[in-house]
Amino acid sequence: MNYLEHIVVYIRQCMKKIIKALALLLFVILLFVSGFLLYFTLSDYQPESRELISASEKSDTIRIGEPLRIITWNIGYAGLDKNMDFFYDGGTKVRPIEEQVKRNLDGIGDYLSKNGDADFFLIQEIDEEAKRSYYINQIDYFNSILYQHYPSYAMNHNVQFVPEPVSDPMGKVRSGLVTYSRHFPIIAERNAFPFNFSWPLRIFMHDRCFLSMRFPTSNGKELVLINTHNSGFDRNGELRKKELGYFRNFMTEEYDKGNYVIVGGDFNQCPLNIKTEFCGQPFDFVDFHVIPDTLLPADWKYVFDNATPSNRRVDTSYKKGETKTTLIDFFILSPNVLVDSVKCDDLGFEFSDHNPVKATFRLTE
Repeated sequence: MNYLEHIVVYIRQCMKKIIKALALLLFVILLFVSGFLLYFTLSDYQPESRELISASEKSDTIRIGEPLRIITWNIGYAGLDKNMDFFYDGGTKVRPIEEQVKRNLDGIGDYLSKNGDADFFLIQEIDEEAKRSYYINQIDYFNSILYQHYPSYAMNHNVQFVPEPVSDPMGKVRSGLVTYSRHFPIIAERNAFPFNFSWPLRIFMHDRCFLSMRFPTSNGKELVLINTHNSGFDRNGELRKKELGYFRNFMTEEYDKGNYVIVGGDFNQCPLNIKTEFCGQPFDFVDFHVIPDTLLPADWKYVFDNATPSNRRVDTSYKKGETKTTLIDFFILSPNVLVDSVKCDDLGFEFSDHNPVKATFRLTE
């Protein structure tokens, strides 16, 4: 065997070793990924379609004709203030520094305290335990501020580890909706939206739901108050359409019983008859979805402040007049509920990527 043949044999031996090493590495990677997905699939949060949060034989009666003051606010887990750009919205960051989260919590708490005479606060994206908010129990924090209100909590995001972005994973998330009420409900329930993303994405995403509270009224009916945070990030809007259909059936069935229905929250889509302008603020037409006029009968009401944006895009820090804004936080009312006022408080997205919306309603015979 000549010198050249020795070299060829040596190269072939080296190639075989490299191929074996690569095959072993690929096997280890596949084994790790399979084990990772198997673990999170088996431990995936699987809530029931309807879960009782609280029930009582004693409750406060809502009187017909008396004003009901309601504030809805997606607080963005106190991590999406005006200086924040967010990875999932096209930015680079996952969370601000811990001191900023605490400052945002204080700012949100101060607003809630100054509006403490409201009958109901509908809060979305409140963290119970999450890496993104430095494991601060925000429910306990706001419970201490709104101590005169009765809290009901419905979890909609419970994941042990969100792996994105790879460079700085979001990690553990336990988060959801809280309704704070001056009036003691007879029943509070978590109602699941029975739709989600396909596997494996769904094991890391929200398990969307709405939180309903029931109160007897002075005319023998019930007020059904709903706090919702509907799906986002579904590019074709199919999840949002399905959720709306499910919502429609729930709301109209309650109204057909003679009950009163008030829904508030973050719908992740725009209300019917919105005007796409906010006094010089650019409107966000990316992933733009409007609730169809066929969803509910014509006598149902969509209640919102068309002069002020309720949400901003978080691909960069907020710059008034430059950052794209939209309106996705509002109320839906059954025909037997009257509107006295509605206003979106323009906080300049100081503490959250949403502004709070407050309204006053009255039940009518």
